Amino acid sequence: MIRAVMAAVYLSVVTIFGEPMEMETMRCTCYLPTGHRTADGTEPYEGIIASNRDHLGDMALLYTMDGEYIGMYECRDIGGGRMLRNGTAIDVYRDNMDRAWEWIHTYGDYVRVIWIEAEG
Repeated sequence: MIRAVMAAVYLSVVTIFGEPMEMETMRCTCYLPTGHRTADGTEPYEGIIASNRDHLGDMALLYTMDGEYIGMYECRDIGGGRMLRNGTAIDVYRDNMDRAWEWIHTYGDYVRVIWIEAEG
């Protein structure tokens, strides 16, 4: 029981540069090229995500549900889906459907996210 509690605490709070950062569990889907620029005017590329407008311009550290680090992503787009708008999901940009399937098979439908507010 203590190990389960410790694991839950480990996965919910991480320290970065001495500051505790809370991890959120979020639904994670993929989106593909649409022929349009992102909400902030950027040409889409792998390494960006879409979320709600509150996180536009922020960085997101993504982790698997087991706590394995996936990578750092820039929130440069917003989504139209209800879960994206209410902040309970993110959309990871992938260049093509094969890359989207690769993501889904590797990481699944949920990730842990640490949001880092961008300045400047």
